[in-house]
Amino acid sequence: MVRELADIVVIVSIISSISSIILAIFAILFSMRVEGRLKKNFLRLKDIMDNNHERTKEVLANMDSEAYEIKTTIYESQKELKETLKDIMDDCDISVKKEEE
Repeated sequence: MVRELADIVVIVSIISSISSIILAIFAILFSMRVEGRLKKNFLRLKDIMDNNHERTKEVLANMDSEAYEIKTTIYESQKELKETLKDIMDDCDISVKKEEE
């Protein structure tokens, strides 16, 4: 009877050990799959962030370029307006008098 119990304990121990090994293998395989998906998602997100960063840099560069062109156009328009006003004043013999207080 004691021997039978010892044999049963050994058999249960072996089955338990095999079951533990099988569960450990499944846990490792599952974690590897999850790790692969996380890595894939991380790389996809990194690519998206890099693309957005590049597009943002391009937009800012375009804005700088357009701002410079707008500023140049405004300065040229102001210069032309001043010259036109000066010509009108000269043609009409209008002088600017400064009032002294």
